[in-house]
Amino acid sequence: MNRRKLSVAAAVCFVCSCSSGGPIVTNELTVPGVTGAFTFDIGAVDNGHYYLADRTNKALDVYDSKTYQLLGQIKGTGATAFAGQIGTNNAISGPDGVVVIPGTNIVYVGDVGSVKVVDVSSMTVVKNIPLPPPGATTTTFRADEGCYDKDDNLIMMAHPEETNPSPFLDFISTTTQARVATLVLPDSGGLEACVYDSATKSFYFNNDGTTANPNGELDVITAASVVAGAPVVSKSYGLGDCGPTGMDLGPGNDLVIGCDPSGAASGAPAGTPIVTLIVDKTNGNKLATVPIGGSDQVAYDKVSNRYFVAARRWQTGGVLIPPPAGGTLATNPSLGIIDAGSRTLLTRLDAGNNDHSVAVDGAAHRVFVPHTTGSSSTTPLFLTSGITIYSTE
Repeated sequence: MNRRKLSVAAAVCFVCSCSSGGPIVTNELTVPGVTGAFTFDIGAVDNGHYYLADRTNKALDVYDSKTYQLLGQIKGTGATAFAGQIGTNNAISGPDGVVVIPGTNIVYVGDVGSVKVVDVSSMTVVKNIPLPPPGATTTTFRADEGCYDKDDNLIMMAHPEETNPSPFLDFISTTTQARVATLVLPDSGGLEACVYDSATKSFYFNNDGTTANPNGELDVITAASVVAGAPVVSKSYGLGDCGPTGMDLGPGNDLVIGCDPSGAASGAPAGTPIVTLIVDKTNGNKLATVPIGGSDQVAYDKVSNRYFVAARRWQTGGVLIPPPAGGTLATNPSLGIIDAGSRTLLTRLDAGNNDHSVAVDGAAHRVFVPHTTGSSSTTPLFLTSGITIYSTE
C-alpha cells in the first residue's frame, strides 16, 4: 500500500528545500504489518525488485521498484523462518544482510545462526544454511552483511558479534549452497559491509577496529585465497576516527565508505567530524572527506553518478557530540547525496528516524529509504513508520 503521490507532494516542502531539478521525495509507502515502531535492516535493488530485511514481520519484503506494489513478504516456516527482532538486541535478530544474485530470482539473506536462500519466483525460503563458528555446532548470533563474487560464484557473509572464538567471515558457494571457507579475525572489534571488485579480484570489507586501527580499517582479501581454501587479509588501510559501516564501489578506483563515529564499536572522541570517506581501493589513499555521515548503508548509482548516504546519526554542526550519561544522541536523520565525479556533497535531505538503509534503482531514478517513528522525526511525513522514496536527480 502507498500514500498517493499527490498527498506526499504536499509534504515535500516540510522535508527539504524545494527547487526544480533537484532530488525530492516522490512517495511514501506504508508497510503491512507495521502499526508502530518498525525494525528493519539492509535493503537492495535488482531486476526491478526492491528488497528489505523486515524484522518486524520476520520477512524479506519484496516490492516492484517501479510501481511500488508489494509483491510479497517472504517469511519461511520452521527452520527456514526468520528470527525477527529480539528485544533491542540486533546481534540476535534477523533478517539482516540482503545479497542478490544479479539478474536472477535468488537472494541470500543473513539471519541468526544461518543464511537463508530465497527464491523470489516462488516467494519462498528454499534453503537454510547453518553457519556456526569454527568448533561449534550452533550459534545465537546473526550472519550480518554480505557481498557476491560473480567471478567465482561466492557469497561472503560477516559474523560481527561472535566472541567464541572471534568475529569471522564465511564464504558460501552459490553453486552448491554450502560453506567452502571461513576466516576468523581474532583482532577484530566487529565487521561491517563488504563489496567484491572484479577489477582487482578482491573482497573489501570494513573492520570496526583492530589494535593498529582502533576506530576502523578497510581490509582486503583476494578471491584467489578463498578459492584455494585459505582466505587471508592481504592488505589493511587505517581509516582514522571513522567507525566504518557501509561501503560501495564508485567510478574508477573510487570506493565510498560510510562513517559512524558515534557507533557502539567506535571510541571516537567528542568533536570528531561526522563524514563519508572516498578512498582509492588500490592503495587506501583518502581521495575525499565529505561532510555528511553518521551512516550505516551507502549506495552508488552509476546512472546519476551519485552516492546516497543513509545518515541516521547525522548531527547538526557536523561533529560528534556524545549524549550525557543516561541520555540519547541528538540526531537529525538524513539522506546525503554526493556527486561521485567531483566527490562533493550536493545536498542533505531530511529523512525519518533510524534511516540506516538505502537502496537505489538507477533505471527508475528512485531511492528507497525505510524509517521508523520516534522522537527524532521532525516533520509530518515521518511521524509514522514507512519507506520514503526520493528521486535520484
